[in-house]
Amino acid sequence: MARSSGGKSALSRAVRVLEAFDPSRNELTLTQIAARADLPMATAHGIVAELVELGLLERRGRELILGVRLWEVAVRAPGVFGLRETAFPYLEQVRDRLQQHAQLGILQGGEVLYVERLSAPESAINFTAVGGRIPWYATSSGLVLAASASPEELNRLLALPRPRFALEPQDSNADFKNRLAKVRQEGHAVTRGYIHQDSTAVAVPVLGPYGQAVASLAVVVPSGGFAVEPVLSVLAPAARAVSVKLREAFAG
Repeated sequence: MARSSGGKSALSRAVRVLEAFDPSRNELTLTQIAARADLPMATAHGIVAELVELGLLERRGRELILGVRLWEVAVRAPGVFGLRETAFPYLEQVRDRLQQHAQLGILQGGEVLYVERLSAPESAINFTAVGGRIPWYATSSGLVLAASASPEELNRLLALPRPRFALEPQDSNADFKNRLAKVRQEGHAVTRGYIHQDSTAVAVPVLGPYGQAVASLAVVVPSGGFAVEPVLSVLAPAARAVSVKLREAFAG
């Protein structure tokens, strides 16, 4: 594969162009893409032109957006797509019964990637978005997935820098291990006021065919008058049902 003078392949530079887009900036000019991808303007121009030709980017006036062709390719990913399709009806049930945000997340590196989110009118304040990422230590989904991780994976997570993301507490590794042990014992994680002071998130693990946590099912509810039991009475059965469906799909 052709490489630039900096040692980066053409493919890796194209990925950097695509990763310049995020849920907060889904329309970018060529200049913005070059800056966010840390590429020379001429290099970015050539990559963007080819991605537009392939349908992976689309032009909207002076700005560019991710193309529908990219979505067509992405939804074929068997892991995320199968998980999302399996969990979707149960997410709907959680959303409808609690009338609050219901979301599905997976652990990617040191972040939670949200692969689905359903909202209801008058829902609590929630800054997550489909395709968005939040550091694992700043969200209930991240805590419940970290609590279910292997000792090696947990040590890797704890070794990563933990800059303040929003309002989450700044804990030591020892404090994190104690908190995650409690999450593991109770089977759920609660983060009150981590992202916004008026919102509380509750997450439970979704288990894969070998009993490992492959995703988290979470809701974001108002902090005022919060009680965990009514939330768990809806959330936990939904996560167990998704886990059963995943095991059945794997066995079948």
